[in-house]
Amino acid sequence: MDREVHNAAETPHRSTGAEAGVCEPAAPARVTAPRASVIVNADDWGANAAATDRILDCILHGSVSSTSAMVFMEDSERAARVALEHHVDAGLHLNLTQGFTANHVPARLVEAQGKLARFLRGSRFSGTMLHPLLAGSFEYVVKAQLEEFARLYGAPPQRIDGHHHAHLCANVQWQKLLPEGTMVRRNFTFAPGEKSWLNRLYRRMQDRRLARRHRIADYLFNVQPPEPDRLRRILELAHHANVEIEVHPERDAEYRLLMEDGLRELGCEVRRGYTLHANDLVGIEERARRPASNAALRELAAAPHICVCICTYKRPQPLRRLLQDLGSQDTGGEFTFSIVVADNDEARSGEAAVEEMRPRLSVPVKYCVEPQRGIARARNKVIENAEGDYIALIDDDEFPGNDWLLNLLQTCREYGVDGVLGPVRRYLNDDAPAWLRRSSLYDRAVNPTGKRVAWRTARTGNVLARREVFAGDEPPFRVEFKAGEDHDFFRRRIDAGRSFVWSADAVVFEELPPERWKRMYFVRKSLMHGAYAAMQPDCGARSILKSLIAAPLYTLGLPFALIAGQHRFMTLLVKLCDHAGKLLFLMRIRPIREEYVSD
Repeated sequence: MDREVHNAAETPHRSTGAEAGVCEPAAPARVTAPRASVIVNADDWGANAAATDRILDCILHGSVSSTSAMVFMEDSERAARVALEHHVDAGLHLNLTQGFTANHVPARLVEAQGKLARFLRGSRFSGTMLHPLLAGSFEYVVKAQLEEFARLYGAPPQRIDGHHHAHLCANVQWQKLLPEGTMVRRNFTFAPGEKSWLNRLYRRMQDRRLARRHRIADYLFNVQPPEPDRLRRILELAHHANVEIEVHPERDAEYRLLMEDGLRELGCEVRRGYTLHANDLVGIEERARRPASNAALRELAAAPHICVCICTYKRPQPLRRLLQDLGSQDTGGEFTFSIVVADNDEARSGEAAVEEMRPRLSVPVKYCVEPQRGIARARNKVIENAEGDYIALIDDDEFPGNDWLLNLLQTCREYGVDGVLGPVRRYLNDDAPAWLRRSSLYDRAVNPTGKRVAWRTARTGNVLARREVFAGDEPPFRVEFKAGEDHDFFRRRIDAGRSFVWSADAVVFEELPPERWKRMYFVRKSLMHGAYAAMQPDCGARSILKSLIAAPLYTLGLPFALIAGQHRFMTLLVKLCDHAGKLLFLMRIRPIREEYVSD
């Protein structure tokens, strides 16, 4: 990181006409096309009326991308109303070092924040030291500001930085007080020679730790000092990286620089909204590229659009019922939605059901076909045809409650995460076999709302995720997986820093038709899942050894399980087939070659 800044600092500036020996007056040196694209973020929104008004001037002028809002300050309430009125991209400016100035701040909060301020301002090294006796105060003060921001702005902050960069102090980071997956401001970037090697090493280590839980820009600079040559070197970095420039328009010199287009004169293209291009985050800039009017964009920002994605394969009747249930979704006025159906049957067995239901639905329905067999290919096809801010995935043999989408969206906003998964509960007809009713083969855990999702428990049968989660150069689902493609997808996304939580209220039900009551169905399905578990990166020596031990033990236990009842026998047999499928795959034996196991 520092090496890149250093190289940029050493890049010779372009020659002027005078340097080339031309007798004409020299034109001002500037970066030529392509223009560098930077994020200009203004701090202290809401601190006082003067700061808010000046930042708003710069935003409306187009010289500032976004702002960081303070809460519990004298102008916080008005600033929030102004931000919502003008659709200002605002994050939380966490304040641990300056006293709150708003009226009616709880006395306990004032006292706790005062302790933190005295500690953090006590020494230049205070932020690097963990203070265990203040852990409770740190947790309380940070949580109070997160909740106050959500109250004022109607949603949790998607981006967090700190007044005097106190959000990077040891207590905040080691206590993990900032919501995982949010955008968090990194350390300032310095070239070798600007700071000591020890200082830069500490900052680099801190940024790497920060990046494990949060999204961060590639570089961060203060606009001060606003020397043209220095700013040109910064803009050179912005040609290939995400560069954030911190500004304070309440300062006269910075206000003049921004309002007089000082950055643009140097070849700076100010992004509209805080958007990290390299991380595929969709922000105001991405929305502005869509062919829509300003009024439509404002409406879209207020009411996000969800695209419900369904993959189907030779199940027209369940698909018909699912479409009917989706038509009665309660939006609560909080979102709009549409539907996309991807048929994995080249004979288009699902098309008649879609065309039959289309006139009965008040939302748009799109039908497409993926003729090449494979659930991963079908999922990629439906995502390819989806449009909207969020994507919801549900299987064709499931049916949701009327508030399914609303619960998913509200949980996603409340926890400020990239996606939400809900429970799938089995639905058996009265004539299903008694052993199947007594077994737990179709039971899935119902997790409490807000619990983090581990990739091993993730699936695509009931999920809502932000559109950018599926973005990238490669298709989101890997086609070599005939099963377990959803585990692989979530593993890669979680490893990349995306965060997902559960919502216990967003329930869907899975109908189990008679062809799924057969014992052979469970055997074949388990063998397939075992084979593709062997393709996961965590299938190492320990996992293989576990299967080598479990397979013979489960085999010996089958007669005893049969005596205990068919439901216990089938449960044990499924576990045995799962381990056997893994071992057979490693021996290059493929007992199941079909793309789908349906009976």
